[in-house]
Amino acid sequence: MKENKVKRLEFMVSLFVKIATGILFVTALYISIFYGWDFDIKVEVLWQILILAAVCTIGSFFLPIEEEKEVPRNAMLIRMILYYVYINVVVLACGVYFEWFSFSQRNQVFGMVAAIAFVFAGVLGLSYWQGSREAGRMNQRLKEREQK
Repeated sequence: MKENKVKRLEFMVSLFVKIATGILFVTALYISIFYGWDFDIKVEVLWQILILAAVCTIGSFFLPIEEEKEVPRNAMLIRMILYYVYINVVVLACGVYFEWFSFSQRNQVFGMVAAIAFVFAGVLGLSYWQGSREAGRMNQRLKEREQK
């Protein structure tokens, strides 16, 4: 049980780093596109990014960790959809609250929705790639042990 908590914490910390990095990248891109290169931002935006990344990470309880990976395909798809909906609601709500955009500006809303999809897909892809690499290393170690 304690091992599961440690794995969950490790998973969440790794996810937080990926999400925060993705948000930072997309924020730089978003500000450049919608506000220009000369737009001045306050330090509070960095804190807002960290808060947003933390709240998005909290929603990862929808997702299984290693021991729970034997989740049926349909159940996993439902969990991913629920997590994506959660991320959209959180990011759009925080974006309005932090005054990053306004719903009256359709281009900005579209930009936020596109940014959410980009970061979600990027984090998902990076996580899959890392998991695949780890599985490959584990399989290689098993082969080496079998050959001994």
